[in-house]
Amino acid sequence: MALEDVARPSAGGRSIAVAVAAVPLLFVVSGLAIRYAAFASVSEEPGFAAYARALCRWDCAWYIDISEQGYERFPIPNQSNVGRWGFFPLYPMLVAAIRVVFPFQTILVATITSIVCSYAACLVAWPLLEKNMRAYVLYCAFLLSGPFSFHFTTFLTEPLFVLLTSCVFLALNRSSYLAAGVASALLSATRLVGVLVVFATVIQMFRQHREQGGSALSFPRWLLGRPDLLVAILISPAGLFAYILFLYLTIGDGFAFLHVQRAFGRVAGNPLVFLWDGLSAVPATGWLPTAPQWSALAAIAGLALSAVLAARRQYGAALFCALCIILPLITNLASMVRYVVGLAPLTMLLAVLLSASRLTYPVALVLFLGACYFMTVAWIGGYLALV
Repeated sequence: MALEDVARPSAGGRSIAVAVAAVPLLFVVSGLAIRYAAFASVSEEPGFAAYARALCRWDCAWYIDISEQGYERFPIPNQSNVGRWGFFPLYPMLVAAIRVVFPFQTILVATITSIVCSYAACLVAWPLLEKNMRAYVLYCAFLLSGPFSFHFTTFLTEPLFVLLTSCVFLALNRSSYLAAGVASALLSATRLVGVLVVFATVIQMFRQHREQGGSALSFPRWLLGRPDLLVAILISPAGLFAYILFLYLTIGDGFAFLHVQRAFGRVAGNPLVFLWDGLSAVPATGWLPTAPQWSALAAIAGLALSAVLAARRQYGAALFCALCIILPLITNLASMVRYVVGLAPLTMLLAVLLSASRLTYPVALVLFLGACYFMTVAWIGGYLALV
């Protein structure tokens, strides 16, 4: 969809189309250079393969195992009693399929695939950012050369999640509900919270109905008279349902992805208590925030940006992002930074806000690029545990 805007520019707009394609490519190169420099500063092993392995931390190892071995069927002697079922299958399946064609190391294939997905997500963001070039530059810089760009360039689900989320909202902006439904189905097979985007679809349908002069009470009847809209809604959770069916047929527990969370220390509790505990986890030495503090601050910032989206009447995106933060927050703060920066509507909004001023725009760009080096060193060194 966004590629049409790039591939078929209007008369006189060819240079803009070239810029739209070139900007994220520039940040792909600069991001690789900065992160590799960070890797080289802490490792004596040279080469791109060693670099890709160094960035593969925490959940990345689980996705490699799924891509190479699939999901376990217990009992498995001499192996971990924590199953891989909590990690959804679409991205590992995609990497496995690409590896059939290009038989290289899994982490190499996944790293390149992640970079391609992130690049494509930037292209899809162009119309979503209303063709604001300064916001587009900041967004591409954040994704591909920013302080958390290692999340979008290694074997984690964030690259595909951001790409599919952007596709859903672009389709909704164009009232292409069937396309939004297909992208939503894929999103629900990428991460559990992906299924929540169906609420944004229903909200956009309601807005369209109201703009056409319909009342709130007549919306259900109008919706029932539109089979195409019903199909779009019903296929949105298809990826999740397919995974549930797979788990039921293979291990006898369709909700193993939920039940296994206890083994990872995720137990339902009061999200306000988790936030307070995180903020209270002050560092024993120094002034840099601890990992729990980073996570708590990220959750608060994400919810605040969701409120800004709502204030801008982007109700579907606001609800989706808020739910994607609150749902994991009910269990604990683990990986919260990654979850927040992986919400495309929030990072796009941040890019728009920072690009509004001639002062904040260059400052933000410099900070993104500068922080990339130090945050990558911290990620490789394990100092950003569970963020």
